[in-house]
Amino acid sequence: MSAGRYCKWQLCSGQPRTEDVFIDAHAHLDKYDSDLPAIIDEIEANEIFTLSVSMDVESYVKSKKLDSKCKWILSTFGIHPWNAPTVHKKLQSLDALIADSPMIGEIGLDYHFVKEPEQYGPQQDVFEYFVRKGVSQNKILNIHSTGAEADVDSVLGNLNARRAIVHWYSGPLDILKKLNDKGVYITVGVEVLTNPHTQAVAKAVPAGLLLTETDNPGGYRWLTGTVGMPLLIKSVVEKLSELRGWNPDQTREMIFENFLRLAGADEWVQRLRGVALNRLAKPTATPQ
Repeated sequence: MSAGRYCKWQLCSGQPRTEDVFIDAHAHLDKYDSDLPAIIDEIEANEIFTLSVSMDVESYVKSKKLDSKCKWILSTFGIHPWNAPTVHKKLQSLDALIADSPMIGEIGLDYHFVKEPEQYGPQQDVFEYFVRKGVSQNKILNIHSTGAEADVDSVLGNLNARRAIVHWYSGPLDILKKLNDKGVYITVGVEVLTNPHTQAVAKAVPAGLLLTETDNPGGYRWLTGTVGMPLLIKSVVEKLSELRGWNPDQTREMIFENFLRLAGADEWVQRLRGVALNRLAKPTATPQ
């Protein structure tokens, strides 16, 4: 199926399409520290709308400060499964942060990198708590599923969670289909550049459920030893286009449209509409 059939969305009647906007649906901008000014410059220069997910309270507080510095960044609150044992007995203390966050993430389950089975119960408690909150508040969930794909699929189904992104999916293709049948969006990230299974995932996801991500700065560093930079998202789009036989510009616009479709009428969408309209009103910058 061609990416071109999805490239019909416009910001408003008569406005040009926004095929130059990249979507990075999963990054950890709080982890850049001293490099952060250069990171913000690269995001702005290349027009990369970036979801900066958090792994705990501290990372959310740190990341949220970036929202006022760069309109291309939207920070979200979650408790990563690696940190679930530290909060699973005091979940109600997180309610105000959950309510404050425009989306929820990063949350999820991890049975691959976490080898201690005694941690799986706390992970499940935290994940289900956040999913219930997300469903009740009608918020998008940004989910980690490594090694626990079947359980993630089960929780989403049991709790009727339909507004969800599973990031960097690396599990079985049959579970992937179950997620897609529920309308769950899947991000393709930097591992698609080299990993055959990730490439198979990228080819299997329905076009209308695809998103892109970097998992910066740690994802690329984990793969290559080099810190990931925002413009890696361009390489991801190009590789995805190659695998699917699409034009990269159409792929980029399709991803943007997919993201807007998932976002629906959420209040924060005005932030994205604002930066996209603003860029259309300015002379085109030369990408770095």
